[in-house]
Amino acid sequence: MTEREYAVKLLTDFIRINTTNPPGNEEDAVAFLEDILRREGMETQVYLPVKKRANLISRIKGREKGRPIILLGHIDVVPANPDEWEVHPFSGELKDGFIYGRGTIDMKSQIICHLLAFIGLKKKGIIPERDIVFLATCDEEVGGQYGVEFMLNEVKDLKDASFVLSEGGCIIEEDGFIHAQIAVAEKKLSQFMIKARGTGGHGSMPTKDTANEKIIRACHSILSYEWPVRVTGVVNTYLTGILKGKGLGGFKFPSLKEALKDKRFKKAIEDNPFYNALIKNTVTLTILKSGEKINVIPSESEAYFDARLLPQEDREAFMKKIERLCGRDIEIVRISSGTSDPIPSPYNTGYFKGIKKVIEGSMGEIPVLPSLLTGASDLRYFRNLGIPSYGFFPVVLSKDDVVRMHGRNERIPIEGFCDAVERTHEIVEFLAAYKD
Repeated sequence: MTEREYAVKLLTDFIRINTTNPPGNEEDAVAFLEDILRREGMETQVYLPVKKRANLISRIKGREKGRPIILLGHIDVVPANPDEWEVHPFSGELKDGFIYGRGTIDMKSQIICHLLAFIGLKKKGIIPERDIVFLATCDEEVGGQYGVEFMLNEVKDLKDASFVLSEGGCIIEEDGFIHAQIAVAEKKLSQFMIKARGTGGHGSMPTKDTANEKIIRACHSILSYEWPVRVTGVVNTYLTGILKGKGLGGFKFPSLKEALKDKRFKKAIEDNPFYNALIKNTVTLTILKSGEKINVIPSESEAYFDARLLPQEDREAFMKKIERLCGRDIEIVRISSGTSDPIPSPYNTGYFKGIKKVIEGSMGEIPVLPSLLTGASDLRYFRNLGIPSYGFFPVVLSKDDVVRMHGRNERIPIEGFCDAVERTHEIVEFLAAYKD
């Protein structure tokens, strides 16, 4: 079996372990990773915050004590409905040059890349400048309480890390243009639910005070509101780097600030879901709950929203705006907003330059740009401690494959994954040799 075939086998076996969160059940997946590490003669420690939930840590000792470098990955995945997929989401099936399965992008493939690169250091006899820590955690998809948050309290030197590498960016190929995005910041999570109450009764005798009508009006008010464009420094650097001189919708521009004054360009940006999420707050209706029978008017209705705020936004001001949009008849319940605001990581660093050099050595002189993660990740825990933390997986993905993450038929190209294994080896070897 070649090294590439071995990497593919590990990933397909890993995908077959169902770690859907909730409930998680990551213990079997941790046992899988631990077995691989122990067969290579590496020490491991498993931490069980609660029953069936597990975290794994392994360490290669460095020349210096303290300030370890962490290779971080989460084991859990979001739910997947088999009826909606072309193949079973936990089959790891190889089809048409792709590996299919929930977690292929988010983020079991990157964990396997980290694992093989970590083992590779030991096989080559490389002694890193400081400890290299392989850290696989549970519970990221619902906030990280039993994962990174738990581990930071259990393993004290993790709070003293010098650098953390995890998910967030990749190498994007779109319409023949390739660029690498390294996530150095992320949007704020601000999820909430709205509830309406009204007069229930028989469907044949409606009133003007139904919960459904109230919730529909409130939802329409929220969804029709146009959030203002606000460009952060990171987003300005990123969008300018990929769009300047290339045009969008046939329009070229000298700077992003000037370009956004043009209505055609601004519309072209807003029509692209990814670009739009970089320059605005997004408020997405994800769940509606109301009624049980077609001939019964429900007395309560609920709607759930997944809101992601730009880094400079104030959560309290945002929620006050939601209250004004909903009106007096609507109850608003906050669901998840995090315990603190994510702090961006600097990108004028030796870590960024070193990763950029590896990418250019493999891909040529493509743009390598700092970016804003539109979702949330466990890196916020480390960034809020002042630790430089980058989200980057060196795999080339098409726009079509990127949007499959958390969706139907999530997949990763086989050759692309194998190339990412090799690039991860190079990145980890750079990190092992890096002195700051």
